[in-house]
Amino acid sequence: AGSTMFYPVQVDGGLFSIGDPHVSQGDGEISGTAIEASLDVTMQIILRKDFAFPTPLLQTPNFWIVHGFDEDLNVAMKNASKDMLELLTEHRGLSKNDAYSLMSVAGDFTVTQVVDTVQGIHAKMPRYMFDTGAP
Repeated sequence: AGSTMFYPVQVDGGLFSIGDPHVSQGDGEISGTAIEASLDVTMQIILRKDFAFPTPLLQTPNFWIVHGFDEDLNVAMKNASKDMLELLTEHRGLSKNDAYSLMSVAGDFTVTQVVDTVQGIHAKMPRYMFDTGAP
């Protein structure tokens, strides 16, 4: 149980590393700090050649989450919207019009952080709207 992250492979033979764990961080991190921690994690890496997505995609027990990043927060919002639109149309089978409507009535778009030069927005869509399987 827990969450599943889908990361695009950027280069053949690329390696994977993780870091900067937080036990808590509010949405919209503004001061450059969170509650930093050392964490022990259990991970399983599976190369999914049957699934491609342009940016990291998070599947929690309750939500699908995509992130948009840019130096301009408005562009970050557009990036998150574009990726959520792709998730809903290409991987969940909705028409563009239905996906836009669903994003407006059920999606939550929240500032991830503004402390760094590159700012972030994350978009959450409830999984109960779809089957609970992986993309």
